[in-house]
Amino acid sequence: MKIYFLLIVLIIFSSPFLQGQDIKAPPYFLEFMEKNPKKFHLTYHDTEGKLIKWNDEQLSNVNGLVYWLFTLEYVRQIENKNFSPTERVPLVDVARFDASSNKMKVWNDYLTKTRKLLNKKVRMREIVSGIINFGNDANGDYMISRLGADSVKSAVQTFQMYNTTGLFPISSANIYIHNPYQIPHQEFVDKIKNQNANDFRKDAFALFDTLAQDSLGEKIDTFEFIPGKHKEYASLLSDKMPLGLVSDFNLLMQKINERTLFKGGMEKEWHKTVEAPLMASPIMQERYKHCGRLVYSTVNTVVISMYATFQNGKKAHLTATFEDLTETEHIDLALSINDFGFSLLEDKEYLKKVQDKVNFIRMKK
Repeated sequence: MKIYFLLIVLIIFSSPFLQGQDIKAPPYFLEFMEKNPKKFHLTYHDTEGKLIKWNDEQLSNVNGLVYWLFTLEYVRQIENKNFSPTERVPLVDVARFDASSNKMKVWNDYLTKTRKLLNKKVRMREIVSGIINFGNDANGDYMISRLGADSVKSAVQTFQMYNTTGLFPISSANIYIHNPYQIPHQEFVDKIKNQNANDFRKDAFALFDTLAQDSLGEKIDTFEFIPGKHKEYASLLSDKMPLGLVSDFNLLMQKINERTLFKGGMEKEWHKTVEAPLMASPIMQERYKHCGRLVYSTVNTVVISMYATFQNGKKAHLTATFEDLTETEHIDLALSINDFGFSLLEDKEYLKKVQDKVNFIRMKK
């Protein structure tokens, strides 16, 4: 039996701005920030001197932001010729790490619509692009199997993200915390709650190894899940996700934007994998030289990380995490997170409102 994760899918085509429509600066974020100053961490800065910082030196749940590190390791290994970005991989090899999530379905639909599938095979580059532009966790797990678990774990040091906690296969962890082996419910919940981070990661990697060795992709069908327990189980994973500093990830955005991390052909592959899908829009091409963006959502967190170089040379970088959200807060934030990000980049009036709101909150402390 497969489980359907109820996650809001945030993809590149969900933003009105990318479809030729005007972005709408979301007022709800301003309201949320004032009411919940402990629930968000934010850094924004640009080359015009604008700077917004809030709780960005405190550890927060960085969730899928760690996929930037997966992708940097991918382009590094491409440069080292460990494999080819155009190598075609059977889609079932990726799907065996997935439990019928909405993200995988949307990514599959995208591949079909854009004719990127050939004989049910997809290029390596598209798999990695699916991690960043679709937040597809199964793609992330598959890439661990190709990049090597040790290389992925070491990416924290390789790219100098020393405050980020250990990386692990998120899709496998998502399956693991849904109690696939049907341990008595309360016993399982108590076990997860009492596990330290290292033991949890070991269990996630153990399940990952099981799925990686399942060449036919049949293992996932043998797991059993308790209907109606998704929210409770998924919240357990939120407490185990990687922690890091928003300020660190925003500095990483700056390094990527300025191309200082890239050697040889890494920049070219980065553009093709990360930026090209976003830059396919004529409006994006008119406004930006290049732009990258990652959004990610769990049942009670939403994160966004962006960088952009405008046609006039201006550079901007944004990273924000929103955590410990109620169901209503999560829905309201997740549905407008794209507009929030692009409004900060594009709308000077909205940028000032956010800056003023953060200053106001700081004065109230």
